[in-house]
Formats: sequence, C-alpha cells, structure tokens
Amino acid sequence: MKCAAVMMQYDYGDKSRGYSYEYYNVFLPLIDELGEDSIVLFDFYDECNRSGKPEMNKKLLEFIKTEKPEFAVFCLFENEFDEATLNEIRKYTKTVSYFFDDPWRQKFVRHWINYFDFFTTPDYYMHQTYLFEKIDKAIYMPFGFNKNIYKKLNVDKNIDVSFIGAYNPYRKWVIDQLKKDGIEVKVYGRFWDKNSPWITQEEMVNVFNRSKINLNLSNAVFTDVRYLASAINSPKAIKQLILNKKTREQVKGRHYEINGCGGFQLSYFVPGLNMVYEIEKEIAVFDNVSSLPGLIKFYLMNEPLRSKIAEQGYQRSLSSHTSQNYMKKLIDIVTAG
Repeated sequence: MKCAAVMMQYDYGDKSRGYSYEYYNVFLPLIDELGEDSIVLFDFYDECNRSGKPEMNKKLLEFIKTEKPEFAVFCLFENEFDEATLNEIRKYTKTVSYFFDDPWRQKFVRHWINYFDFFTTPDYYMHQTYLFEKIDKAIYMPFGFNKNIYKKLNVDKNIDVSFIGAYNPYRKWVIDQLKKDGIEVKVYGRFWDKNSPWITQEEMVNVFNRSKINLNLSNAVFTDVRYLASAINSPKAIKQLILNKKTREQVKGRHYEINGCGGFQLSYFVPGLNMVYEIEKEIAVFDNVSSLPGLIKFYLMNEPLRSKIAEQGYQRSLSSHTSQNYMKKLIDIVTAG
C-alpha cells in the first residue's frame, strides 16, 4: 500500500525552523505504520514558492499519476491548490485533508472539504457538528503525539515551572502576573527577547521532563478583564486583539506532547479536553489566571500528587493518544471507505 503525503516538510516552509508539525506528527507516524518505502512526500509549499501556483498544481497531478498511491493525505496551509486539480486527483486516488485548526477556520474548511473524499478534525465538538449536519466523511482525529519523539526521560526535575511557546502579549501578561506572586517561570520560545531561540524538539522534550510543572497557556481567546484593561497601554496587545483570527479555544498538540513525556501539566481549560484526559487525574487545569498562582504553589508543595497525575496522564497518552495509533485509524477508515 502506498500513501502520498502532500504537506510542508519544514515549519512554515522555513528550513531554519526545523521540520513542520505535520512532518513530525503525520508523515513520520505514517512511515511507522506503512513502512518507509510506502510513503512519498510532495512538499507543495516549497514547490509553490519555487515554481508558482499553476506549475505546482500541474506537478502535483503528475506526481499522483506517476506514484499511483492508494490514498493521499493533504495538510493544507492557505489557498495553494486549484479546485480543478483536486477534483482530477480524486480520479486516481482517495484523498483526505488533515485539518488542525478547523474550529476557528470554518470558512476556509467549509470550502475545501468539498474537494476531498475525507477530512479530519481534532475537535470533538466540531466532529459532532459535522455528524449532526450529516457530513459523514468527517473523521475525528485528535492531535496526539509522536511516541518516537516525545518520551519520558530519566532526568532530574530541576525546573520548578516552565512554559514553552512563542511570545505574545497575553502570555507575557500571565507570566508577569505570576512573577508578582513570587513565581518565576522559565520561558522558552521565539520572540520573548531578541536572543530567544527556536527551541528544538530534543530540547523541548528535555524541558518537559525536567519541569516540576509544565504550564500550557492559551494564545487564542483573551477574556481576563485585567488583561483587556492593561492592553489599552500596549500597542502590541492592541494589535494582537485586532488581528487575532482565533475565535475559540481548542485542544492542541501541546496537551498531548507534555503528557506523552510523562510531564506534569497545568493547562488552561478548554471544552473537549475532558474527552481525551480525565481532569485532575490525568491533567491539571486552571479556569482563570487569578487561580493560577495558588494552584502552582499547591502543586509545587505536593510532589506525590504531581507524580501521580503525571504518571496517569502518561499511561493514558501511550494507550490512547499516540500519532501512530491515530494514523492506523486514519488508514483503516480511508482505505475501507
């Protein structure tokens, strides 16, 4: 069985940023399930930048005709594909569009699902919405984590509280609020200052394992009145509020990655998180920033409880949420449909 993976190989097409999320968590797990000789990669974004949209679509169609895959998995970015090309490709193979952000990209998604045999959603409630609308080609496919990358390590927990993620004004505001309460957060990620590096996968796994508490902070919806009041005096914050396209929260890959490393996770609550992890038993949550300092101090003092939650979250991750398991499910559905 052969599969064509039509996706960006590098993060946002930039080789200096390393491999893309879809490469790590879709392409590589597909190889694990089907074998390296059964996967062919077409980096549409790189080809589009080099040759232009019309030529890329032409090359993609020829690629599918030549390789003759049983199915093709697409990870869309913007509007690089021609509708006519996608329709033509469906004459030669089954196609599935693998979506990561459909809860807040509904206009985009609702257009493109018409040109694929199947499509995925990582969001439980969006999947239920599609089913209610009798869209039976929707597949519930949570983010999961690549078990070959995100692992439990035998290292000392020498970081009290950490956060990994790119800078934005809201996250900075949360970190500053915690600092006022005497809580220092070790922050990793781009744009926090001019020297902030893009943390590698290996470094990220190491931090997840070394941290007593791994914070998971939203970058989507900002409702804290104190933040909104402070944003008035911050040009960056105002710009973020104006340009932010995300209209709702969703369970993200980070939820699975931290737990998949056996790390203790303290996350913002989002509907649907309770469908994949048992709250307070496999993952800890906070419902507002005001409660966060107290929860951090509580869990820092209570190592046995932290360890128990982390271990239970780790075991649940291995049994239910590896990308390899999800790719097997995808293969079974697409090839049987």
